[in-house]
Amino acid sequence: MAEVKVTQSLYKVQLTEYERGWGQKPFGEKFFDNADEARKWVIDYNLEHNNLDYVPDWYVRADYVGKIC
Repeated sequence: MAEVKVTQSLYKVQLTEYERGWGQKPFGEKFFDNADEARKWVIDYNLEHNNLDYVPDWYVRADYVGKIC
């Protein structure tokens, strides 16, 4: 694997899967080059995918982690 040199800040979003009776587990991660874009993506994702008035048996939630480098 090639070494990657990061020349700018990176902001991380963590996706977590939740399933009733099974718990939670990591479902993926996304990286952005600015915090505002990362936060907006989290809000948009959760509004689109987690908009029910009850907790479903299975869902994925996005969380803004913050600056990682």
